[in-house]
Amino acid sequence: MKKMTIRLEENMYDKLYLVSKDNHTSVNKVVALIIEKYINEPREINYLKELDKKLESINLYLDKLSKRQYKHFLLSQQHFANFGYLSNADINEDKCLKEILNNKDNFNE
Repeated sequence: MKKMTIRLEENMYDKLYLVSKDNHTSVNKVVALIIEKYINEPREINYLKELDKKLESINLYLDKLSKRQYKHFLLSQQHFANFGYLSNADINEDKCLKEILNNKDNFNE
């Protein structure tokens, strides 16, 4: 068995002392049991928060892709509408295209 020294604040030590007194054992055994329980705990439970963060980031990427796809769809519609009309040939003068590109809900949100 290996020995280990840990430093605790007074209030933490007092809590451990009360638990050890209630269980008729030493503070060292209580600390060892706490560490053992933490180490032997199933890993799936420990990684739920990390998994939730990864799923959240995937969801954000899917939302971005959806917005960009919708923006591309609007641009394709405008291109189809402008096809063959010389009055809309200048991109800087196309009011509908300006409206799509300068729309408030930016596709990078």
